[in-house]
Amino acid sequence: MTTDWREPLLAGASVLDVRLARRNPARWPDYHPQPSVRAYRLAGSPDAPGPVAVVWDFAVQGGSFGEDDATVLVAAVRHAIREQVPVLTLVRTGGTRLQEGVAGLVGIPRSRLALLSLAEAGLPHLSVADAPTTGGVWISVVAAADVRVAVAGAVVGFAGPRVVEAYTGALPGPDSHTAESAYAAGLVDAVLPPEQVVGWLRATLATLAPSTAGALAAPVVRVPSVVGGWEQVLRCRARTEGGRELLTKLLTDRVPLRARGGDPSVAACVGRLSGRPVVGVAVAAELSGRPTPDGFRLAARAYRLAGRWGLPALTLVDTPGAEPGPAAERDGIAPAIGAALDALLSCPSPTLTVVHGEGGSGGALAVAVADKVLVTDEAYFAAIGPEGAQAALRMSREDCADRMRIVPADLLSLGFADALVTPADLAAQLATLVSVPDDVRLDLRLSRWSGPILGTL
Repeated sequence: MTTDWREPLLAGASVLDVRLARRNPARWPDYHPQPSVRAYRLAGSPDAPGPVAVVWDFAVQGGSFGEDDATVLVAAVRHAIREQVPVLTLVRTGGTRLQEGVAGLVGIPRSRLALLSLAEAGLPHLSVADAPTTGGVWISVVAAADVRVAVAGAVVGFAGPRVVEAYTGALPGPDSHTAESAYAAGLVDAVLPPEQVVGWLRATLATLAPSTAGALAAPVVRVPSVVGGWEQVLRCRARTEGGRELLTKLLTDRVPLRARGGDPSVAACVGRLSGRPVVGVAVAAELSGRPTPDGFRLAARAYRLAGRWGLPALTLVDTPGAEPGPAAERDGIAPAIGAALDALLSCPSPTLTVVHGEGGSGGALAVAVADKVLVTDEAYFAAIGPEGAQAALRMSREDCADRMRIVPADLLSLGFADALVTPADLAAQLATLVSVPDDVRLDLRLSRWSGPILGTL
């Protein structure tokens, strides 16, 4: 009977041979160095090597991370880059190996530099925080991962509970330093029972696998309805399907990404659109929703992942604008919007935005500055929502909506939007975009968003 959830994953794997120093750098009495970390080449297919797994053994010095353990991790990452495969880190550790003093502590920057090189190579890093995951490895490995999960019931946190007690005089309560509290804070993307972790890892790797999209017909050319601005706003607000629901319908094999604090205002995931792996973002996630600073931070994280992995970024826009209240202001709504905008503008992979509902002001624009901007027949896009314009211009919201030229026909004529679509058109639209050479596509994006729009009404 299997007693360790990792065994099925490691079946058929081979150990990566790494030369170790086996030093006692601090000359700790009776200390005999032995690594707690091993690296494995997982079984692959005849035409593709499997990923590299870096596995902690808690039975060895409490899984503590010392000089040789960092050497193993660095070697594993270098092997993954040579083979162009993902890295999995399966962590069970109490933190830095204290018997090695600062020689063990510098495993933190060594690990971070290695994992930065993995990111620069465009290769995924998936990490599992098992029982326990604390200290320097939480800093250097798990927190550095692209996608993170924790095993249900595990101790997870920067300081172990006994260290907390030593410094503060009290153990942390049951709502802190756990897998569940890390998930609530948005520090991991999922909490899973042990028996589901291998399935999650395999499913995530399958989602990130190369495209299986076949040839698609050319995008359909559609003609927008002729309506007034306020009529379009009412039509838009009568819809019943929000961004999260539409994202769920569009993408299969979804792997959710979680916002800080579990913020629900933006939804993001990795999934497949008609067989093509993409990073999907819905801003806002619900009808009439206003994204918060943490929502924009999630969007920025998603765009960075898309660029790192070389996957297209698909954004669904439906918001009357960003959250304007005092709490959002204190939490930095403006810099969070700016960071999301920068992340999308600088994303090296193809970017496609679909305005399928409301598009209000800079909060919507930040996630619309894509290679291609599409609109549905129920959408509008405005410099500010009608109610905001009413307050600023001292006119009725109806007159503001009619005068701001916000309907799809106007957005197309002005050159802000590229095409009118339905959700069924998106796979073909993305295929067309992906076929454009990267240098041409990026030059066009820069030209588009660094100058005035050239269309006229």
